[in-house]
Amino acid sequence: MDPRDLLHSIGADTTAADMVTLLEHPGTEEAHILAALRNRNFPSAAIEALARHERWNGRYRVKAAIVNHPKAPKTLALRLMSLLFWKELLRTSANYRLSMPIRIAAESHLLAKLSKLEMGEKISLARSAPARVVSQLLEESQPLVIDALLMNPRIREAEVVRLAEDTNVPSEALRVLARSERWCSRYTVKMALVKNRRTPVHAALTLLGSLPRREIEKLVSSAALPRIVLIRAHQLLERNHFRFIDRGNRV
Repeated sequence: MDPRDLLHSIGADTTAADMVTLLEHPGTEEAHILAALRNRNFPSAAIEALARHERWNGRYRVKAAIVNHPKAPKTLALRLMSLLFWKELLRTSANYRLSMPIRIAAESHLLAKLSKLEMGEKISLARSAPARVVSQLLEESQPLVIDALLMNPRIREAEVVRLAEDTNVPSEALRVLARSERWCSRYTVKMALVKNRRTPVHAALTLLGSLPRREIEKLVSSAALPRIVLIRAHQLLERNHFRFIDRGNRV
C-alpha cells in the first residue's frame, strides 16, 4: 500500500501497530509523517509510537509537529519542547489548539532563551511575542527591539506608559516611542514622554506642541517638566493667549 493511502486510513481508532506500517514503509518520507501530524484525529498512541521510532524520532520538524499536536501526551510534549528553537517555541505558545500548561511552558522556554538570542532574532520575536516575553524584552530597553515591540498586538498601554515614564531608559528608546503614531496618540503616553527628562528635547517639544492649551496649563502648574520644556510651554501659552486676545479684539 502506498504511503498516501496509509495516510488516508489514519483516524481516531488508529493504533500504534497500525502506525508501524506507515513508519517503516520504504516509500514513507518526512512529508508524509508531517501530514499525518496535521490530522487532528491522530491519536495519542500513534504519536507515542512515532516518538519512539528510531527512523523518525531524531528529526527536528517531526519533534516540533508532535509538540504542536493537541493529542500529544503532555510528558512527551514537554520533553521534546526543551529541544526546540525559539521560532517553534513562539509558534507553540500561540497555538490555541494546545492546552494552557503546554503554551505556558513554551513561554517559559522562550524566556530562558532570550539572553542567548542575537539582536535580529530578538527583533523578530518582539513583533509577535506572548505577553510574558513582551514584558521581559521591554526591560532590556534596546531601541530596535522597542520599535518592534510597539507593533506587537499583545503589548499593553500600561507597559508603554511605564516605558515612557522610566528615567533609566536610553534616550534613543524614548525617541523610538515618540515616533510611534499608534502610541503617541494616547494621552497617557504623550504626557509621560513630555515629562520625562530622558526624552530627547526635539521629541518632547514636538509632543508638547500637539497638546491642547488646557493640558499644557496642567503641565506648567505641576512643575514636573524639564526646564527647556517648561520654557517652551510658557511660550506656547503666551502665544495662544495673545491669539485669543486678537480674535476677541476683532469681534
